[in-house]
Amino acid sequence: MAPAEAGGGTEAWRTALNVAVIVAGIAALAVGLTHLVPPLRSADETFGDLQIAYLSPPQPPHPGVALVTLGEDSFATLVCRSPIDRGFLADLIGRLEAAGVRAIGLDILFDQPTLPTLDEGLRRRMLDARIPVVAVTALAETPLTETQRRFLDGFLDGVPRGHANLAKDPLDATVRWHVPQGPDGTPSLPAKLASLAGAAIPDAPFRIDWRPGPVPGEPPFPSYPAELVGLLPPGWLAGRIVLVGTVLNGIDRHRTPLALAGTATPGVETQAQVLAQLLDGRTSPRLSLAAETALTLAMAAAGVALALTGLPLGLLAAVSLVPLAGLWVGGAVLFAQGGPLVPLMAPSMAWLGGTAAMAAHLSLRARADRRVLMRLFANHVSQPVADEIWRERATFMAGNRPRPQHLTATVLFSDIEGFTTVCEALEPEPLMRWLEGYLDAMVRIVAAHDGVVLRFIGDAILAVFGVPVARTTQAQIDADAERAVRCAVQMGRELATLNRQWREEGLPPVGVRVGIHTGPLVAGSMGGLRHMEYSLLGDTANTAARLESHAKTVGARSSPHCRIVIGDPTAQAVRGKIAVLPVGEVALKGKANPVRIWLVVDEPEDQTGTTPLEPEESEKTSL
Repeated sequence: MAPAEAGGGTEAWRTALNVAVIVAGIAALAVGLTHLVPPLRSADETFGDLQIAYLSPPQPPHPGVALVTLGEDSFATLVCRSPIDRGFLADLIGRLEAAGVRAIGLDILFDQPTLPTLDEGLRRRMLDARIPVVAVTALAETPLTETQRRFLDGFLDGVPRGHANLAKDPLDATVRWHVPQGPDGTPSLPAKLASLAGAAIPDAPFRIDWRPGPVPGEPPFPSYPAELVGLLPPGWLAGRIVLVGTVLNGIDRHRTPLALAGTATPGVETQAQVLAQLLDGRTSPRLSLAAETALTLAMAAAGVALALTGLPLGLLAAVSLVPLAGLWVGGAVLFAQGGPLVPLMAPSMAWLGGTAAMAAHLSLRARADRRVLMRLFANHVSQPVADEIWRERATFMAGNRPRPQHLTATVLFSDIEGFTTVCEALEPEPLMRWLEGYLDAMVRIVAAHDGVVLRFIGDAILAVFGVPVARTTQAQIDADAERAVRCAVQMGRELATLNRQWREEGLPPVGVRVGIHTGPLVAGSMGGLRHMEYSLLGDTANTAARLESHAKTVGARSSPHCRIVIGDPTAQAVRGKIAVLPVGEVALKGKANPVRIWLVVDEPEDQTGTTPLEPEESEKTSL
């Protein structure tokens, strides 16, 4: 594998790993925050409650559960309101038994005595009934006095029992979960009734699957006032499990998801919801934690993918709202059509977080890349070249630095003739100002021809045309070579102007030698964080330096103040566009084989736009 390919593969794996880490981190953070941070968890649960309250598909009244309720009208007929008339309850059990009910659950706490005969009569009715009669007991955390608890335990001795404690969310006191078994092993009232009916009872707490009514405002279970049970047609209660409880305003009412659409839910109705769920073997339609995590992970990945498109920040923010709205609308429609209840908070946070995190990551990486590129190139390139480098950075950047790449480019190496004379004529400080003026002028010319100045070596300049964005066609390579040669010609012309200025200042004139060669090379950054340079490796760069050095031995000049010697590949690239003369095949230092070289001629015809000297014609001239 070539170095560039190996570097590209490593960078691809590094990028993929970064993306995977961001996706996983955002998803984990979204799920964690949603489930652990109280305000976010409360918001997530509330959004789910709203869907249950307003979007649950209507259901017919449950066929296996019915309610017999004690309301204000019922209490108006009773001798004793609190505790509830035990004689009335004993008769009610008898009427329900006669109606053929399957079992009876009494959601009434018997923690206080009434008339002994009535108490004993009710207890005997519960014990002697031909069907199961389950009464509620109180768990240890229920606030009862010792006297109340002692009476309750004695009254229910031998009677099937189950607790009626409701699990309320500590954040908003909403009932969403059911605990089928208390800490002491006591089953809940609906769990006890369901087990007597042969249903499987889970060991762990579970979410309640709230069953709506057939139409808004109607209960999800057949419900009859206790005082009217004896008047019901035969068969209305047959085969059902009946729950008996109070439906008084302000007493035993609780906040539930269904209560968002109306008044608080009576405790006995909540027990009926759980009982129906256990009898049906249903589970909550809300996605499990595993499914929620998977969806959150997918949304984080989608958000990251959107950010990777590189859209402008404003457009990215606007576009990101569309899928977010689709998530919420789609989740609501799905649930309304009988599908699962999708928790929306964590996926929404993951979508926005994934988009924002990747956008921030790309921005930080872009800033780091820009710092590297500006440090390597910005001071010595034209604005169009700087724009191209930044626009095409993805093709040659790897790990916040230019990766090594094979490419074909044109290297220009220039040096000053007569620099020693200038050094002898000037003190150090004026010499540095003089050299800075010269280099500044040359750099402007290189930049104007879309070249890149890589470094200064004393008074020498190393520039290259065709990096760091690799050329893909021969026409592009030839265009780089032409720009390099025209750059060298312009350097000679600029030097004529500088020499006139220096003569006026009493300084000796100088000339410039330029070597130019086109060919393959390896380009990339070298060095560490403290010092990094964009370097060229290969025979092409060495040949350009050797051509500049060999220009000392060439008698002719390209112009009065400049000698430009180019290699044969460069000469062929500028064929028919710039006048050149053959120098011949020469043995350059460090080269095993002779190299055919040419001298560029800065002729007036070239400056006026007339036809330059063709290479074939120039071969007739000897130097």
